[in-house]
Order: sequence, then C-alpha cells, then structure tokens
Amino acid sequence: MAATAPAPTRVAPPSGQLNVISAGCRVVGNLTFSGSLRLGGEVEGDVICDGLLTVDAGAQINGRVRAGEITVMGKIIGEIVAVRRIEVGRGAHVEGSVFSPSMLVEGNARVDGDLLIAPERSQAHIDRAKTLVLLKPAAPSPAETGTSQAG
Repeated sequence: MAATAPAPTRVAPPSGQLNVISAGCRVVGNLTFSGSLRLGGEVEGDVICDGLLTVDAGAQINGRVRAGEITVMGKIIGEIVAVRRIEVGRGAHVEGSVFSPSMLVEGNARVDGDLLIAPERSQAHIDRAKTLVLLKPAAPSPAETGTSQAG
C-alpha cells in the first residue's frame, strides 16, 4: 500500500470557514460571507464578512466593507467598518470613511479619509450608524451595545 502524504497544516481563521478569491479574479457585485475572506483579486461592490477580511497586496475593493477584523495590504476605496480592528499594512492604501474600535497603520501606508476610531461606540458612531446599513449588525451583542443582561 502506498504511503499517503500528510495533510497540509492550516491556521484556522478566527470565525467560521476561510473563503478565497484568488489573484486575477474580478467580481462585480455585492458579496456576503460567513467566516473569513482572503482577497487576492478585485471586487467592484460591497463586501460583508463576519470574520477576518484580508486584502492582499495587489488586491482591491471599490465599495462599502464590513468585517469583524480587516487587514489591508492592498487597496480599499469606500466606507469601511471593522467591528473589532483594522490594520493597514506597509504600502497599503485606504480611502474613505473608516469606523473601528482599534486601528493600526504601518509605515508607508496611505490613509485618505475620515477616521472614527474609538474603543467604545461613541455618540458619533451611533449617529453615523443611522445612515450606514453596514454598521448595523444583525444581532448586536450586549458588549457592542453597552448594555448588560440581567440574570
């Protein structure tokens, strides 16, 4: 009997399955993913995922973006909402309004637009959320709304 090669080791994404749009692919339309997304290609439309969105170097999104966490090494143009954190890597380009509790921008990255970065949702976040459908999660957790559940 022939020996079988061991399965490759994969790092599990933070939430659900890992979806991939490879370099060279171009998608026109809105995308919604359960889990995480690694984008190597180009998207003309809105992107929503509840896990980690990774925009590789050379990849681009033109549209509104909402994800649990966002790592940009390529380019995003549009309104961007990261529920937990956004990281903009070296040489990356982000253009538009950015909403997140936490943001890291590495050297040589370019960020053009309005930033609303606060660990807790401020009144400015709440007011702006009224105009952005992408900011309104389907079922906010008590931690996101600032309320507690009585037992």
